[in-house]
Order: sequence, then structure tokens, then C-alpha cells
Amino acid sequence: MSAVLMSIATRLNDYENHETNDGYDVALTQKVFVINFITSYLPVFLTAFVYVPFASRIVPYLDVFRLTVRPFVSKEHATAKRSHFQIDPARLRNQVIYFTVTAQIVGFAMETIVPYLKQGAFRKYKTFNKKRNGKSGEKKDQESPEREPVVSYDDPVEEKEFLARVRNEVELSEYEVTDDLREMCIQFGYLALFSPVWPLVPVSFFVNNWVELRSDFFKICKEFRRPTPLRADTIGPWLDTLGFLSWVGSITSAALIYMFSGNSQHGPNGEPTDIAGWALLLTIFFSEHVYLLARYAVETAMSKIEPPFSRKERAERYLMRKRYLDSTLRVDTDDDHDEDDTASISGPPEISRRTLEDDARQSSSHNTDPAERFWMRQRGWEESAQIGAGIIQAQSSSEKKEQ
Repeated sequence: MSAVLMSIATRLNDYENHETNDGYDVALTQKVFVINFITSYLPVFLTAFVYVPFASRIVPYLDVFRLTVRPFVSKEHATAKRSHFQIDPARLRNQVIYFTVTAQIVGFAMETIVPYLKQGAFRKYKTFNKKRNGKSGEKKDQESPEREPVVSYDDPVEEKEFLARVRNEVELSEYEVTDDLREMCIQFGYLALFSPVWPLVPVSFFVNNWVELRSDFFKICKEFRRPTPLRADTIGPWLDTLGFLSWVGSITSAALIYMFSGNSQHGPNGEPTDIAGWALLLTIFFSEHVYLLARYAVETAMSKIEPPFSRKERAERYLMRKRYLDSTLRVDTDDDHDEDDTASISGPPEISRRTLEDDARQSSSHNTDPAERFWMRQRGWEESAQIGAGIIQAQSSSEKKEQ
């Protein structure tokens, strides 16, 4: 379901036709976060805050048991089963263990092992298909069904291995860092929201990340094209996702600790009995405000602390901007000087009947040589350029007609 919803979200985001890549990434991240929140966290939320506290009150009104069991058992037996409904308090813990351990192992297999096996099987199929098509070409079997044409390359011997590796890499899919960021955000959400349920959640994620770090190296080197490194200041909209999960975690952690602490008592059907609504709301209120105060204190302290290299970096940025502005102003002044020079240069005189008659009169005088008569036909370098361009165009057009 996650894969299907992700494909739908990507198509919708493409349909929105965002103007910039940053806008596209922000919109896609928001859609992905909503999908992940529903598919990953909603089942645990329902178990923790609906099933365990209120299942004994909600289940009798669902009427699902009677509709499904009445044709097979008697009415008295079904009523007895409904009256002896038992809540499983360990269901929440088992569910958190599944999402933090079992689901991580399944995700590792689906992300690393399965694509590698599919890639090897696809290459073996290509080799087998190439051999089969080569044999059918030699036999010239006209009755055999159509097969894909075999592409042969006349590669040099010293470059044959390298070119084969390049062609195999071209067939691979492109690496998307968004998938790894999404996976890490989901993992952080389990840690921030439900770690009080099972205290070994951080240890499980530490082991998983140790393996994940090395599997990602293998995945990037073997299962995807060689990615183009792009410099980025931050992880972008994922920072807002992490901040939101931290805020929700300050609420759910306090609520879970209050509801499922070791001192809580369970009734005969497994329902917690010592939960007071006012105490739960007061716990959530103080926990959220403590988190907000701690976050504000950390942001203020980090803004006051200046790393040793930040001043040097700020000075380099200032000098770079100054040099850029100086070069821009210098270019503008040079352009202004060029415009002034061109304006000061007089253009070609206007051609009129009177000027043509004066030129003809001067050319007919006895003290002019043939060279001077030739150059007097053009009144300036601009007219000479026009005449030269006309000669070139006429020559090229005549050559095309001869061809």
C-alpha cells in the first residue's frame, strides 16, 4: 500500500507542474509525510489510544462478532463470548517491536537484496536471449516468433570490459536520496513517538543504522547509476517534518508513560483502571511546554555561539560579493564609454540624388585613379560591409543553384 500511495503522490505532484525544483520537493515531501504518517504511525496510535483504553466499551457496539459467528454457534455461546471480551495489553508492545525490528529487516531485504537479485536475473536473461537470438539467426528459422534484435558492438579489446560496465550502469535506475531521507524520518518518528513502549527501540535502530550505512554504500555502487553529487545547505523540507515529529513525540511520550507505566492497574478485562482524564491532560500540557521551552533555549544558545570558521566564511562571502559588484559596475562603465564613442562617431552620410551627382562628378575628373574610383563607390566602412555581405550571399546562392 505504501508503494501504491507513493506512486499516486508522485503522479499528482507531477500533475501540479511546479515552477521550481524546490517547490516540487516541498510539495512531494508533504504528501510523502502524510502517507507515511497514516501507514506507519496510525495503527500504533489506534492501539495505544483507542484499543487498550476503550476496546471494552467500543467492541460491544460494533456487532461484528454476532454477524460473523451467529451462523456457526448458538446465540447463547456468542453472547458469552461477547461478555468475556479480553483486552491484550501486550498488543501495543508487540506492535512496536514489529515496526522497529521486523519491519526494518523486511525493508532492508526489499531495498537491498531483492533489487540485487532482480538485477542479476535480468542480466542472465539478457545473455540467454542474446545467445538464443544468435542461434536462431544462424539457422534462419523463419517460422520462429519474432525476437528482439541482437545489438553487437565493435569495441576495442582494451576498452571492452570498461564499455560493458558503462552499458550495464546505463540500464540501472537513478538514485533518489528522497527514499533514504524518508526512511530515516520514519525511523525517527518511531523513536520520538513510541519509544516509551519498548525501551530497546534506540538499540534496535542503532544496529539497523550500522547495517543500513554499509548496505547503502553497496546499493549506490551496485544497484543504481553513479549519482551526480549536488551541494546542498540542508535537507530541505525534511527539517520541518523532523520538527513536527519532535513536537508530537513530546505529547505521545508523556501520555504513554502516564497510561502504561508500571504502577498502572488493569481491570478484569485488561483495561487500565487508574487513568484520570484531568491528570492525562495536565501531563500532556506540561510535557509539551517543557519541550517548547527547551527548544527555544537551544535555538537561542546556538544562535549566540559562533563556530571558529564562521567569521572567516562570512568575510569570504563579503569579499566575493564585493568583487562581483565591482566587476559588474566596471562592465557597466565600459558599456557607457562604448556607447559614447559610437555616438561620437558620425554615421554614413545620407545617400540622396545630390550626393550621388557629386560623387559622379568627382569620379569623372582627370586627377582620380581607378583605385580611388572604386573606393569612392562606397561612402563608408558600413556600406563596404553591406556590399561584401551581398557578394558572399550572391556567390553562395549561385553555388546552390549549380548543385
